[in-house]
Amino acid sequence: MKRLWMIVALVGLGSSAGADVKPFMDQMLNEIFLLKPYIVSESAFKDPKNSEKINASLKKMEELSRQINHESRIKKTGFQISGQVLSQQLKETELVFQTGNKSYSLWMLKSTLGVCMSCHTQLPAVSTKFTTLNSGHILVNPFEEAEFLFVIRNFDEAMKLYAQAIKGYPKNMVTSDSVEKSVYRQLFYYARVQRDFKSLASALKESLSNKELPKGLAKKISGLLAAADAMKAETYPSFSNSQEAEFRKYIETSLKDELLGDFKFDSPKKELMYLKVSSVLFEYLNLYPETPLKPDILYWLSLCESHYSHRTFYSLPELYLKQCVMEFPTNPVAKKCLKEYQDIVSMAFTGSSGTHIPGDVSKELKTMEKLIQKVEK
Repeated sequence: MKRLWMIVALVGLGSSAGADVKPFMDQMLNEIFLLKPYIVSESAFKDPKNSEKINASLKKMEELSRQINHESRIKKTGFQISGQVLSQQLKETELVFQTGNKSYSLWMLKSTLGVCMSCHTQLPAVSTKFTTLNSGHILVNPFEEAEFLFVIRNFDEAMKLYAQAIKGYPKNMVTSDSVEKSVYRQLFYYARVQRDFKSLASALKESLSNKELPKGLAKKISGLLAAADAMKAETYPSFSNSQEAEFRKYIETSLKDELLGDFKFDSPKKELMYLKVSSVLFEYLNLYPETPLKPDILYWLSLCESHYSHRTFYSLPELYLKQCVMEFPTNPVAKKCLKEYQDIVSMAFTGSSGTHIPGDVSKELKTMEKLIQKVEK
């Protein structure tokens, strides 16, 4: 499960965080645009001639993230689940890049930015407009450009390009794998952000109008379309801070199988349900950032994300689980978060030759284990 995007969560908060943080947001956004051509190309990211530029941007981002984290407005929101992890993760990304493991550094950068999707997509579905900044950086590949636009919350333009990537296949430069990712990005947006299964069904129906799509993908889209049609009348429940019991019951009922370890992969209905539940979780956390249910919410989010993270290819579950352990080591759920985190990391670095976890990752795992062991003593 590999996944491009946490920084822009804070950028996306710029309009609501107030003028105090805007200078930091603007600088952070500038660094993201500078890194754009390297984020979308591993060969460019690993090219020695680009090392100085990339390292400078990574260092600048880490410095800015520390300043942004001190802002009271951000600390008062549920988005602090990302803010607290951001500086640490960016610092580690910078250090790994300096030591020479650039492929892993890029993976870390993408996974950190991945939290951005989970954070900014719980905000009101209003597209940002960074067309002036982006005008000199537009990528020729519609899928790659769409990916970046989605990161910076320009949803309107991103959705157009995803649709273009799907419609133009196979005559455009988009691969079949990227076409599938485009479909799942639409799923993510319409089900989690817009909360609009009707519009999702329309987008999926339009995708199926391309008769040159691979048969396997067309079959998947047909299944998702049927599920979206069946859920068109469903509403997204909201809960007050005095309804913790009702909120917990709704989540645990919705994720009953998952909490028992029974994931339904390749189930279109389940796939949409995970997105719906995660949207409800995000809304509650944003409204009540000090809720005592926060460690549970992080764990529940990781369960939802674990299903479709293999579709969107950015590592969200890992960071939720890490946050759970680092922020709430005394909470009973932290031990479960650590176990899930260890399993995900082990699976990510297991191949035909066995499991080979990088030293930097092993060190991080040991730090997390010590936190839990310290509490248990």
